[in-house]
Amino acid sequence: MTAATATPPATERPAPRRASGGGLPARRAVIRWAVRLFRREWRQQVLTLALLTVAVIGATFAVSATYNMASSSDGRFGRADHLLEFDGTDPAKLESRLAATRSWFGTIDAIGHRYLEVPGLFDPIDVRAQDPGGVYGAPMLAVRQGRYPAGTGEVALTDAVARTLRTGLGRRVTVDGHDRLVVGMVENPNDLTDEFALVDPAHADPPKTVTVLVAGDRADLEAFRATIDGPLVRESRPGTTRTVIAATTLALATVGLLLVSLVAAAGFVVVAQRRLRQLGMLAAMGATRRHLRLVMLANGTVVGAVAAVLGTGVGIAAWLLVAERVETAAGHRIDRFDLPWATIGAGMMLAVATATAAAWWPARATARTPIMSALSARPPRPRPARRTAVVAVVLLATGVTCLLLSGGTKPVPISAGTIATAVGVLFVGPTAIRLLAAARAGMPVAVRLALTDLVRYQARAGAALAAISLALGISVAVVAGSAAADHQARQAAGLGNLAKGQLLVRIGRPSPVIPVRTPEQLAGLQSQVDTLAGNLGTPTVTPLDMAVVASYTDPGEPGGQPGHPAVEIGTPVADRQQMTTYPLYVATPELLRLYRLDSAAVAADTEVLTSRTGALELVNIPERRVYPKTQALPDPGYTSMPNSMVTASMMARHGWQPARVGWLVEADHPLTEQELTTAQNLAVSAGFTIESRHERASLGSLRTGAVAAGALLALGILAMTVGLIRGEAAGDLRTLAATGAPRRVRRTLTATTAGALALLGGLLGVVGAYVGLASVLHRDLDALTDVPVAHLVATILGLPVLAAVAGWVLAGREPQWLGRRRLD
Repeated sequence: MTAATATPPATERPAPRRASGGGLPARRAVIRWAVRLFRREWRQQVLTLALLTVAVIGATFAVSATYNMASSSDGRFGRADHLLEFDGTDPAKLESRLAATRSWFGTIDAIGHRYLEVPGLFDPIDVRAQDPGGVYGAPMLAVRQGRYPAGTGEVALTDAVARTLRTGLGRRVTVDGHDRLVVGMVENPNDLTDEFALVDPAHADPPKTVTVLVAGDRADLEAFRATIDGPLVRESRPGTTRTVIAATTLALATVGLLLVSLVAAAGFVVVAQRRLRQLGMLAAMGATRRHLRLVMLANGTVVGAVAAVLGTGVGIAAWLLVAERVETAAGHRIDRFDLPWATIGAGMMLAVATATAAAWWPARATARTPIMSALSARPPRPRPARRTAVVAVVLLATGVTCLLLSGGTKPVPISAGTIATAVGVLFVGPTAIRLLAAARAGMPVAVRLALTDLVRYQARAGAALAAISLALGISVAVVAGSAAADHQARQAAGLGNLAKGQLLVRIGRPSPVIPVRTPEQLAGLQSQVDTLAGNLGTPTVTPLDMAVVASYTDPGEPGGQPGHPAVEIGTPVADRQQMTTYPLYVATPELLRLYRLDSAAVAADTEVLTSRTGALELVNIPERRVYPKTQALPDPGYTSMPNSMVTASMMARHGWQPARVGWLVEADHPLTEQELTTAQNLAVSAGFTIESRHERASLGSLRTGAVAAGALLALGILAMTVGLIRGEAAGDLRTLAATGAPRRVRRTLTATTAGALALLGGLLGVVGAYVGLASVLHRDLDALTDVPVAHLVATILGLPVLAAVAGWVLAGREPQWLGRRRLD
């Protein structure tokens, strides 16, 4: 110390205040001494430093991934605020509407669409006429190879369309009736699922539909809608996307920083105990309590700064390594360095601040230690935690209230609720440890001793437990949130279009007019279907018929084949003044068997069996406003399955006739790529179109990755925490070794400590995550009914077992410090 620092008597009364001139050099000397002490003894703090670094890595990586995972509306709107869709079948009317739109909004960006029907495929290909340099649509296009098309004889394709057309860069292909050269491979960088063929808009054929991108507010759009005759399809860019991203990023950042402070507190308690004798010597030389606290605070600042720099660097490096996989899962291109740098920078500063704050309580307790007790290196007697359960309930209630008020979109309530819930979990930790230890009666001695140590060192055990709970809570929140997203997607789109073993084979393409076919033609088609089905093993083939109005025959297009209108069922759409129609199949015995029904199960007065609800009206019949008597049909969950059927009595009453339109082929196994390719080739030669299952992007890999990341982070925290607790209980291990306790006792101590903390952390993490999600999604709790059981079981049971096994295995070697005692 400096000469300006007087030596106080060895009592507990605080030293008098020093003059500012002498206090500043003293503080500088104390800080320099603390930094030198850290540089000399950094190996003794490597656990705390590594713990903080891991926490910062997790926070940085989570913020980066979450920020970039969210989909962007640029894939559909580009730089525009709204999009309009016009019918292009009447060129004169289309030009009039485009002129009116240009006059109203000023600058517009028009994208034409034609649809290319590929033999054997049900879904047509979008042939898109778009200017790559459009004022609004430019973000919707990017070249991966080659260049953009120019002129009538050129085209650019997405990868999926190129595979469908079996072509590639530099090859020729017939698109929309023109022989074109493939000059580029393109994509929609903001929506990688967007599949299309791009042609030069200056040399494109008249479009079937036109998408017009415009800018302006909603009031302007509604005013324009009133000037347009007829229906107008319009959409506006979602306004909450960026808000939700910011809220999620901010919530994850605050949780990560809280995780930093929690794990730091556990380590600084041990650091303070190790330096107790040195601090006692410093106090005996005249240092005030403020100086003693400054030693630990400076140490916390240095550790926080080192951990912030290392953790942020490693976190960003980890993000750069996995960004490509995240890009695939997210469905859009990601700029590797498009990160929330302001949030990351604030996180680094707050990591230093929280590490310093985490060192404050141990510093305060150490500074209050009597000098003689400090010189003897006797640790203070642990104080039992009181009222933690009451504080936990208050904090959890506050957190849930804030999350309820946030509505899932307000950043401030989300952050406040997340922090309050996480701190509430911190206060639940000691109570959970004591409850677990209370059940140790009747257990082996080593197990009882391990649980007793958790209670004795519940300050650091509680902090570590809270850190583990938060790490697993974030993991479970990602798992449960992605399961909720999958559930909502299934609610909107069912289980998909078809099952993995099903094929829907249609004669030609769906049309309201079914051609008239002779029995010989139908027999030939049936033979070809049998050949197609024969390549799939022994599938079940169900014929599909639709009712047709035989009293009217459509002459068909020039060169076409006459046919009868097919009866359909529909729901009126008031806003568009249109009718949404659905196929209406004939309720044949074979089709009824798919739903485990027979004719006896159909009521006598039933006219239509359907799984659809609402005001259903028959379409394509001479009568108007015919609302049939319906009977509920079990919902198959697949959108392309026949889910509306007309009964034989209804057909007889109206004089309708059945007409073959296709077959449903059900194999007894999921169809392979080779089988699908063979079926498509046979369909092309027979004039069929086939529809197979469209695989929807699943978040299963994201859930598995989240569980693995949470488990690794929790195991890292466990390894360091168990090492600290077992190091503090070295005297017990010496006593056990001196009394002849075998090696398995040491193994049991470590395994029990690790397994108990992992079990409690998993339970608290799962409960906390679901409480938070239920609070945010309280208006749609059905989204949480799809529980990811396997991932939760892996978190609650698998992780404790893994931690216990790892503790058992790694504790086999006798530590070097077990046979000697340090005299520092």
